[in-house]
Formats: sequence, structure tokens, C-alpha cells
Amino acid sequence: MFDIGFAELAVIFVVALVVFGPERLPKMVRTVGYWTGRAKATVSQLKQELEREAHNMEIMERYKEEMEKMGIEQNVSQTPLPPKDTTVESSQDHESTS
Repeated sequence: MFDIGFAELAVIFVVALVVFGPERLPKMVRTVGYWTGRAKATVSQLKQELEREAHNMEIMERYKEEMEKMGIEQNVSQTPLPPKDTTVESSQDHESTS
């Protein structure tokens, strides 16, 4: 990504030491390291989610193609609703008939 060698890092360190001083420099380095790690983790997570979604879209396209080959028309863009919980309704029916 960046082509930074040892000499450039040494110059950056010396400038940071002069600007921030020896008291604040360790805390500053820890803070920068922490936020750099958080940014890398966020980018990695976003990349994984995008790859997973692309894979899901590919599977969905294959599914649609296979359904069309079989001559089955189905709207696969909508997710099916979970079945109704009939145990609650049937228990209420028994209570009202008693």
C-alpha cells in the first residue's frame, strides 16, 4: 500500500518526538495503533460481508436458472413467512368453548 522504508519511519519518529515530546509520544502511538487496528477490523468485516452477499446472490441466480429450466415459476426474491404458531390459537379456542 505505502512504500515506507526504515529511513522514512525514523524521520517520522524524530519529528513526532520533537512535536509531541517524550511524555505524550507513547500514549499517542498507542492511540494511533488502537484506531488503526479498529479500522482494519472494520474494513475486514465489511469485506467479508460483501463477499458473503455476492456469494448469496450467485447462489440465488443459479437457483432461479434451475427453476426456469424445470419450468417452475416462483418468486424467490421474497422470503417466506414463518408458519403461524397454531398452539396459541388452539389453546385459545379450547378456552372459549369451555
